[in-house]
Amino acid sequence: MKSTWRALLSATVLLFPAPALAQEGPGAAVLARAEDLREEIRAMVQSAKARVFPALVNIHVISVEYWGGKENKSESVGSGTIVTPDGHILTNAHVTNRGKRFRVRMADQAEVHADLVGEDVLTDLAVLKIDPADLADPSSLPVAAVGDSSIVRVGDTVLAMGSPFALSRSVTLGIVSNTERVFASAFSGDRDAVDAMQEERGERSGLFTRWIQHDALILPGNSGGPLVNLKGEVVGVNTLGGNGMGFASPSNLAREVMAALIEHGSVPRSWIGATFKPIERTTAERGVLLTSIVAGGPADRAGLKPGDVVTALDGEAVNVRFAEQIPALLKRFADTPIGGAVRVAYVRGEGEGEARLVTEALLKDRGQRTLLRAWGVSIEEITDKLARDRRLDSKEGALVSGVRAGSPAALAEPALTWGDVIRSIDGTPVASIDALVEAYRSGMARADLPEYFLIEFDRQGKNQLTLVKSRPDKPQDPPRELPKAWIGVATQPVGPDLARQLGHEQATGFRVTRVYPGTLAASSGLSVGDVITAIDGEALKVRGMQDAGIFNRRVRGLKIDQTARLDVWRAGGALEIPVALERTRIGTEEARRDTNRDFELAVRELTFFDRDDNRWDDSVRGVIVLSAESGGWASLAGLSPGDLIQRIGDRQTPDLETYRAVMDDLTRAQPRLVEFVVVRNNRTFFNYAEPEWKPRTEAEEKADEAHPPK
Repeated sequence: MKSTWRALLSATVLLFPAPALAQEGPGAAVLARAEDLREEIRAMVQSAKARVFPALVNIHVISVEYWGGKENKSESVGSGTIVTPDGHILTNAHVTNRGKRFRVRMADQAEVHADLVGEDVLTDLAVLKIDPADLADPSSLPVAAVGDSSIVRVGDTVLAMGSPFALSRSVTLGIVSNTERVFASAFSGDRDAVDAMQEERGERSGLFTRWIQHDALILPGNSGGPLVNLKGEVVGVNTLGGNGMGFASPSNLAREVMAALIEHGSVPRSWIGATFKPIERTTAERGVLLTSIVAGGPADRAGLKPGDVVTALDGEAVNVRFAEQIPALLKRFADTPIGGAVRVAYVRGEGEGEARLVTEALLKDRGQRTLLRAWGVSIEEITDKLARDRRLDSKEGALVSGVRAGSPAALAEPALTWGDVIRSIDGTPVASIDALVEAYRSGMARADLPEYFLIEFDRQGKNQLTLVKSRPDKPQDPPRELPKAWIGVATQPVGPDLARQLGHEQATGFRVTRVYPGTLAASSGLSVGDVITAIDGEALKVRGMQDAGIFNRRVRGLKIDQTARLDVWRAGGALEIPVALERTRIGTEEARRDTNRDFELAVRELTFFDRDDNRWDDSVRGVIVLSAESGGWASLAGLSPGDLIQRIGDRQTPDLETYRAVMDDLTRAQPRLVEFVVVRNNRTFFNYAEPEWKPRTEAEEKADEAHPPK
């Protein structure tokens, strides 16, 4: 195989061709050699691609998070590589994102279900698994070889593979520019502090990683895809990219993490409760500087202090001069068996000492999260780390991570809020998030459902009580006006300036912009363009847009079924047109509505004005979508405000009552797919949702029987 520099030379020759040379002589030889090199580099790229591309997959993820007192769904896409004959897929943790459902698209475009084996947020690596039996030919499962990242060198040619922007698979070419990149706080005034990158969900990432930096183009959707050498071996997992730079987790680290996830579902690691910095800018000549200690942690109990310079671990000298050496040191501690002892030699001031440090299990940044739906409260497990970081007295109870506006928890006095720790329900202590969920479910399943639950909670060290309504108040439909008189036209005010322009300066009033079909006004002789100047002889004096409501107010003051005499200006002449009055029609503001929490979908009934605005005749039936919350199942299914839902599954939804019954039946049946047939503009769409239903307990079934959903 040709060396990288020769490949780059050929690329340079091709990018900057020499002027036309003679067909014979030295110039011709150069051109011939350039063409040979071009073919060689193309052959190498094609060979490497052929070894990995069949195992490259596109991953579609549906995730559910709980915050703000709501269940929040999202869709995302990424890439991955099949690396074992059993169907294990290596990808990023920020791709799997604690997902609830995974679909994998293979090289032949077949789609199969995948299960999450495990995620390791600290290295941003994850493993999925597909069942080869789901494939048309299980024996043909493509598998990519995982290479040795320790032999990767700066200048090596590498390929980045993946599905950018969820499009079809692609490959980009670049070179390795750094094999031990770390992210230090270069712009925070402390350029030697190695940062663990923080993800949006508040968990550290990249703590033990020295990244392979390269310039093969990385775009959204490439995350989790392989970094491949010219032998066709996976030497990294692409994780970050932008501004012409890409960063990949080394394959040797990925191999270790994958093995632990397959065996344990997680990566067991030790923790010592300390942070370090290199000594390059200190007065120390050897060792590593200990910069912080967690109170009560292993390093603190061993007697170590900030400012100590650690010089040896178990008799082996330590010398960390640069930030790039910190991840390896942290990994050295993390790989120590949990509960194992480490002899630490250190320098403190002018003296030296030795401590015996006993490691602990590395604490999870975040734990289980869920939702108390009826109360509008999202809650989070109190992990050891969370308790320590928030200086809580204990891990008992659950942390409130959000409260939905207008929910029983938000309307309680005092209202629950983010950061509160729920300790008991109706006097029964809840020791964990599981205990809290069980108390909530059993309480809501009671046949004698109380109006309120007594909640004990802690807020910033203060113990408080509040009463939370057992269920939210039934949403009230908008108030409806009493039936009033109405003329079936739409109008616009005509003030003095517009009247003058129309040629009837003294006759202000209201210009007819539409005569509604099927109304009594439609048979009265009124036409679009008529200007109504008076009703029953009383002039309509209009000064401007501030008087836009005068016409309707005047008509509503009359009696239904009587006839009104309208003075009309038409084509330069005055007319008197009698119009029979009828009952007002229900407007969109008065329409009854319904909100479904499962699908986070709000709809309202179809009105006369909806039909007219959309040119629908009376045969068109359904309910109008008011809102589909971003990330909810309805939104993920493609429903949008203004859509007319005509059918759900095999049942028509001609009106709001039928729609409510259909949605209640769905809640009980919990089908895997829910089909929606909707009208949008002049097209009919078939959409389907794939809801992630929660398993219903016997208590919840009884609760619904005793207290039907409202």
